[in-house]
Amino acid sequence: MRHWAIVAVAAVLLAGCSAQSASSGATVAAPDGAGSSCTPDQPCALVTAIARAPEGGTVELLDGDYGDLTVTEAASSVTVTPAADAEPVLGKLDLAASGTAWVGLEFRGGIYLDVGADGTELRDVRVIGSGVFVHGDDVVISGAVIRDGTSIDGIQVGGATGLTVENSWVGGFGQGENSDVHADCVQLFDSSDIVLRGNYFGGCDNAALIFSPGAGTGISAVTVEGNFLQGCIDKDDERCSQGTALDLRANTTDVVVRNNTMLDGSVMVEPLPGLVFDRNIVGYASNCAMPMTNSIVIAWNTGKCDTPDAVGSAGNRVGAVEVADRAAGDLSPVDPAQVRIEPEGGSSAPSGFAGGDLSDDQAGAGG
Repeated sequence: MRHWAIVAVAAVLLAGCSAQSASSGATVAAPDGAGSSCTPDQPCALVTAIARAPEGGTVELLDGDYGDLTVTEAASSVTVTPAADAEPVLGKLDLAASGTAWVGLEFRGGIYLDVGADGTELRDVRVIGSGVFVHGDDVVISGAVIRDGTSIDGIQVGGATGLTVENSWVGGFGQGENSDVHADCVQLFDSSDIVLRGNYFGGCDNAALIFSPGAGTGISAVTVEGNFLQGCIDKDDERCSQGTALDLRANTTDVVVRNNTMLDGSVMVEPLPGLVFDRNIVGYASNCAMPMTNSIVIAWNTGKCDTPDAVGSAGNRVGAVEVADRAAGDLSPVDPAQVRIEPEGGSSAPSGFAGGDLSDDQAGAGG
């Protein structure tokens, strides 16, 4: 599903209807809940409901604003989700309990997955005006919309192992007036075993995706496949001043960057141990010696070289690629012939943007 469709679905979910009802057997919470049975007739507070829900149970939220939450206790595999036709809104979530799933909810104060929040799932959530901070292991973010924060990252991953982000939309993170805190759509540091697949990351002040030095322990085993990575269409000092599409230069090993479409910002990649940079569309190569295979380069820094070193070998070529709607973040190709390559080895990613099919002779994320 393209990101504008994800946003449209989110709007429909928010529209809802006035009647709400909890499922039979669910543990029920309300913003002013003070009951002890956690039933539709006697809902309890959300933190209480999560603590009392049985293993594998569901906590359903009735209408209202739940404010900021700190959750340190939960049974295994508890799912937190709106009751039928309810429109709950949450503020900031500080989560240290493991094994919970948060489904179809809106957050307006950010999500902080602390050490101990292992196995958390965020499915079809909306995070408005803030970001998601991942310090727990084996986290899954799927079908999320994360947007419009200021002086904060969309997804920041530090000291985590085993993260998957798929089919999600992250964008619109600005620096803010008089702020020296740059904002990235996705920032990784001191983490490993990460998969970023089928997402849109774009329109963020500093970078769509950046691998950062952190504390210097390094980043390893990262797969970046089938994504749209977009910088800034129009640069602005407060909301989108740099707009790098990809910054992959930090202390990083064993990274696969394959079948991504990266436009409207610099792509900065240095030779790194175990790097695979294959079948990508590169809107602007900032480094003439950038390593790549089977990729299409649209433009580069002509002040540094006539053509990037890798162009003309290993299946790489120069070419123009017209996309459907840059302003809306739809980077799918208008003409499939423009993204065809004559590959020299390797194979395509398992899937492209939002799960679309790819062929071995195709560069970019499709769409």
